[in-house]
Amino acid sequence: MALLRALGVVLLLAAGSAPALAQQDWPNRAVRVVVPFGAGGAADRLGRIAADHLSKVFKQQFYVENRVGAGGAVASKDVTRADPDGYTLLIGGSGPHIMGPAENPNIGYDPVGDFTHIAMIGGESYALSAQASLGVKSFKELIALSKSKPEPINVGTPGAGSLGQLTLEAILQKKIANFNHVPYRGGAPLLTDFFGNHIPVASTPILPILQHAAAGTIVPLGVTSTQRIPLLKDVPTFQELGYPEMNGAIWFWLAGPKNLPAPIVDKLNQEIRRLINSPEIREQFEKTAVLSMDADGPALTKYLAEEVKRWSAFVDEKGLKK
Repeated sequence: MALLRALGVVLLLAAGSAPALAQQDWPNRAVRVVVPFGAGGAADRLGRIAADHLSKVFKQQFYVENRVGAGGAVASKDVTRADPDGYTLLIGGSGPHIMGPAENPNIGYDPVGDFTHIAMIGGESYALSAQASLGVKSFKELIALSKSKPEPINVGTPGAGSLGQLTLEAILQKKIANFNHVPYRGGAPLLTDFFGNHIPVASTPILPILQHAAAGTIVPLGVTSTQRIPLLKDVPTFQELGYPEMNGAIWFWLAGPKNLPAPIVDKLNQEIRRLINSPEIREQFEKTAVLSMDADGPALTKYLAEEVKRWSAFVDEKGLKK
């Protein structure tokens, strides 16, 4: 009898140590990194930079899986249902985890509570730009031009829920300019029309416009980041221009299902922060106008919770909730 009791204790101890041993052994197979948008965008680029680094460090493949749908909500829901074992990760983003839930409380997940937030990777600011043919050199001149015309000036954005749309709403509801919002179904068709001179003004991520701004075919008038972008050092922030409600950036971070084991989170956080602080990545980010934020898991979670609260209040105030 005593032998059986002793054997039972051994088995219980072994069972209790199994998860800890599994965490110590992680990763011992490929890790899926879900990107909630298509290939080529900022989320995909940053996700692949992170996955490549983690593959090298941990000697296992971290592979990107692009899963598109519902502005990132499809992929996000998928990850909430995954086992919290470190083999399914997510590139979280401001769209599906801040602005989407702010506009749609029934999105299907809690953007803060249903995920383990690991580390910020990078972000991008938006710029409001005009065709050079309009002849304006500043946001003030654009406002004045719009007021002088009988018809409103069309301003394109990537569409509902985008930072471009939300920040433009702040201007439309102030009624300080004669603008007409033209929402596109994503950034690609907007950029095609804007670069083809089919729409006079657009609110877009910064990276795609840099070459055109350098060539002088478009004129950036203001950026949504809290600080000026080095590659557009002469372009003021909207905060400087007196419009703090147009302050914002699109951020992307590494996350996983809730209850991801702390040892795995710590390993991943350490490596992502080491990556973004490396001279090579710092130089790459500067050349491509990528913003950076060094944060541990709790700091990232706190930031996201505050941003969800901020944008939810903004959406309620402007009557934009779905």
